[in-house]
Amino acid sequence: MRQIVALRLIYRTFFIFYLLLFFAPFMVKADTFALRMDDRQEGTSQYYHELLTAALALNGHTLKVINKGDLPQKRLVVMFEKGDLDIIWLLKSKERNEKYIDINIDLTNGMMGQRVLFVPPYAINDYAHIKTIEDFRKSQKIGAFGSNWFDEQVWKENNLPYRIVDDDWRSIYDRLLHMKPEMTGRLFHYFSRSVTEIVQEAKHYPKLAIEPYLLFRYDRDFHFYILRENEHLKPVLEQALRKAKKTGLMDKLIQKHFANQLKSLKLENRVLLQLDTPQ
Repeated sequence: MRQIVALRLIYRTFFIFYLLLFFAPFMVKADTFALRMDDRQEGTSQYYHELLTAALALNGHTLKVINKGDLPQKRLVVMFEKGDLDIIWLLKSKERNEKYIDINIDLTNGMMGQRVLFVPPYAINDYAHIKTIEDFRKSQKIGAFGSNWFDEQVWKENNLPYRIVDDDWRSIYDRLLHMKPEMTGRLFHYFSRSVTEIVQEAKHYPKLAIEPYLLFRYDRDFHFYILRENEHLKPVLEQALRKAKKTGLMDKLIQKHFANQLKSLKLENRVLLQLDTPQ
């Protein structure tokens, strides 16, 4: 009888050993990651750094963020594609999903698709009468965007006029401040920013005004992207971010980083203009 029990224990031990041997390549082990990321001077990177760090910690991983400085978006994308950055966050798009590996988790509960306008202080009341997207279209107000921004596709989809600023997109702030109603040529009237960005940015550009009447919305959010050579990180990152969303960690961090900003924008008092979102 003892021999039978002993043999069963031996067989069970070998069975468990072979199971572990077979499944080991598919198991995610706790590890330390060092990821090179950009760090925006306005402080708008802090949420994404903390979210990724805390989400990975939930699964027993340690993240060391290597800050590569404040990078203009063109340079940011170039550095990422060259492999000088390991991960970036961008608005999800079909083109980006084809070029990069999409970590398929929305990062701001859709707030990146909620937009408020920077305008010159003298122009605030130009928007008070607008109640529909057609009213806004008829106003012939021209927006400004950086090169290759998803916003360009959205404004084109909705037949709204815009101009592309091909150099450093941050030049839009100063150029907008110095725009005058009588100017022609490269004229634009506003700069659309997300509700998670505009309050922080206003601290750095205090002479610009945050337009108080309108809230634009399209259905898109920031996603993390990695390069194809780092595809092995996709299941680790998606599992961590999915757990952060499920446990409420993401909501807590959104509240921590953005609650006061959203309150100051008084979104509930604004006219909501829903924009059609391109595929």
